[in-house]
Amino acid sequence: MESILIVEDIPEVRHWLGGVADSAFHAAYVHLTDSVRGAEELMRSILPDLALIDIGLPDGSGIDVIRRIKQLAPNSVCVVTTIFDDSENLFAALKAGADGYLLKDESEKDFSDRLKGIMRGQPPLSPSIARRMLTFFRPTDELGVALTEREKEVLSLIARGYSVKNCAELLGLSHHTVADYVKALYQKLQVNSRAEATLKAIDMGLVSSDSQ
Repeated sequence: MESILIVEDIPEVRHWLGGVADSAFHAAYVHLTDSVRGAEELMRSILPDLALIDIGLPDGSGIDVIRRIKQLAPNSVCVVTTIFDDSENLFAALKAGADGYLLKDESEKDFSDRLKGIMRGQPPLSPSIARRMLTFFRPTDELGVALTEREKEVLSLIARGYSVKNCAELLGLSHHTVADYVKALYQKLQVNSRAEATLKAIDMGLVSSDSQ
């Protein structure tokens, strides 16, 4: 580990991350920046072995930084460091090439231990993030999810791209009734977006991937 890039806009957190990284990897040189632009400028002269990247930056998303690093240095380890533990940000980061996802509310020791685990080939994931990933990719029937026929109808329609209003018209229901079904589906399937619900619908055989 020779160089580490930290992209974090809050000064106190940025320096905290710098201290943790320096402690975990004594021989590495730590580069700090607070923006997407700053990261791009640094990458003109250095390509990090490890990058700790916040998602919400003042001039864009840290996910764009991940994509850029992976384009320039595919072997760089990119770890999201954030307060956001929602599925939308998690899967967007992983799709962009993130190698890990750590929540900043962990203790300094736990955070440091997860970074050190990189050297042993352990993916740096906060426990709650690992559980979310396992739950999401587990077959729906293994989760003990039982949907009513009406819920399956609604899920099938929203997975095909229909809006709540369109679903209501097709099913002869009120807008509010369908909205309640969608809310119940999200809770039962443990998802947070239409995209995640669509994946579940495909997994359950309610729609085919070709119809997307």
